[in-house]
Amino acid sequence: MKKTILLILGLVSINLNAQNEIDALRYSTQNIFGTAKFNSMGGSFGSLGGDFSTLSYNPAGIAFYNNSEISFTPSLNMNETNTSLNGNNFTNNNFGANISNFGFIAKGINDNQQWNRVNIGFGWNQLANYNSIFHSQTLNSTSSLAETFLYQAEGTLINELNSFGASPAFWSDLIDLQNNFVDTATGWYAFDNGNYVSNVNPYSEKTQIHHSITEGNMGEYVFSLGSSFEENIYFGATIGIPTIQYSETNTYSESNFSDTSQNLNSFTYKDQLNAYGSGVNLKLGVIMRLGENTKIGGAVHSPSYISMEEEYSTSISTDWGNNESIEETSPLGYFTYEITTPWKVIASASTILNKQFLISAEIEKTDYSFSRFHSDYYQFTQENNLINDTYTTATNIRLGGEANFHPLKLRAGYALYGSPFKDREEFETENYSAGIGVDFGSTFLDMSYTISRNNSEYNIYSSENSTDVINEKHYLMFTLGFRY
Repeated sequence: MKKTILLILGLVSINLNAQNEIDALRYSTQNIFGTAKFNSMGGSFGSLGGDFSTLSYNPAGIAFYNNSEISFTPSLNMNETNTSLNGNNFTNNNFGANISNFGFIAKGINDNQQWNRVNIGFGWNQLANYNSIFHSQTLNSTSSLAETFLYQAEGTLINELNSFGASPAFWSDLIDLQNNFVDTATGWYAFDNGNYVSNVNPYSEKTQIHHSITEGNMGEYVFSLGSSFEENIYFGATIGIPTIQYSETNTYSESNFSDTSQNLNSFTYKDQLNAYGSGVNLKLGVIMRLGENTKIGGAVHSPSYISMEEEYSTSISTDWGNNESIEETSPLGYFTYEITTPWKVIASASTILNKQFLISAEIEKTDYSFSRFHSDYYQFTQENNLINDTYTTATNIRLGGEANFHPLKLRAGYALYGSPFKDREEFETENYSAGIGVDFGSTFLDMSYTISRNNSEYNIYSSENSTDVINEKHYLMFTLGFRY
């Protein structure tokens, strides 16, 4: 085996184009988070105001506060992932607890009677949750992951192989030189001419497994200012500072080969990614009264300009029939880049019936094809073109209702997030929510329960092995607030 030969490799270049359209979609997508009240009504708060979550959606809502307020929202979540591939079905559950919101609103009195108050607010809202576990397994006789490393290696000398793919594949013997001859005098491969072969027959039947664990979240620190004109028109602005923490560990394995001519029992490829980011955006909003009980609202969100840092590594281990195992690990990769997320436009309306029942609705437009990668070290031309070709404008609809039986309030909501894909309209997300609140004036307590469902697809190695994925996320939130 190659481990018995002492070789000194030169420095190799790091792969700089690991980012792709999936990363762009991940960091551009948001779901319902924030306070329990906001979640229980499907996030349909664009024309309502008076809730801290609106600072991340329609900041004009801050102008409705008649008191200073502190709120805090812990949450429990469970993510169920169901996968189906060639009759192999798996279910994986992931449980977690985190903070969905904390915020402070300060009411400011203004001597101008037309603009009788100026409110400020700051705090944090969670915008996305990345915790999940994915497992897929199948028998395959048409392709192998080893082909990817073979294709990557072709035409490349040994000391120039990709450090995160073909190189560990070569030194773990997953792929080999086509003419595997060693010059005993120098200890070097005499036929290092860039021609390689794979020790896996892609057309032999084999068990292929993909297991993935993702963790992290996207949140946003908000700094908001708002005021009302004669209690008829409300204005607000928010400077948002989005923050991202994301980690992903993928494990791919192949085993039980029907072709055992190379004495390979199994191999495993693992890649690990840790990503961190922060950025800035601007949100502007307005709400107008159309009579005593009806309001309309509108908001515009600028793109978020986010700076990202990534650390990543890979490893390949092979298990051979002579009880020998080889494991090769890549160096630790590090890369920085920037991502621009889409613009967002929101229109909303609400009304109160019989002074007891509240109904609200809003529509949101987000063009996911607008997302772009930037870097001083790499052009991202191919990746940005793929984003433009893959994604489209999604229409998101949110509906909410509340029945006020003071001090008890019952709430329910529904949200439909349209598919961001041009040719896969079925990849939409639906949220169903309900909640209850008790408002004692100076103190309030809200609880909400939200179920979020969406379908997706994942290709393991090749399009012939497309895994159907159903994600169902459950969120239980509690908000405690104080007014003074």
